[in-house]
Amino acid sequence: MLLKKAVIAILASVFLLSGNVLPAAAQRGGQCEELRLACENKRQLGEQGEGNCQRYRQMCQRQPSRQQVCQELRAACMHKGQLGEQGEGNCRRYRETCRR
Repeated sequence: MLLKKAVIAILASVFLLSGNVLPAAAQRGGQCEELRLACENKRQLGEQGEGNCQRYRQMCQRQPSRQQVCQELRAACMHKGQLGEQGEGNCRRYRETCRR
């Protein structure tokens, strides 16, 4: 089962990097599952950044409120060491998005 998920995640990554665009109905169907798996397994796939996770949120989830976004960014900023993240990405995004 884990191998199956990894293969799906790899295929999703390759597909997304190829730049192909599917109709909206297809994007919300099977591709949501692929994007979710690619997001969840990005470290195992050697990927960094928010590409697949961001695409998953934009295409497949309801849009979170500004308050929810700010809570998530603040938590990611404050706990980036424990999350194994580096740089100022989430902290910068928190300041730009939430401190207005």
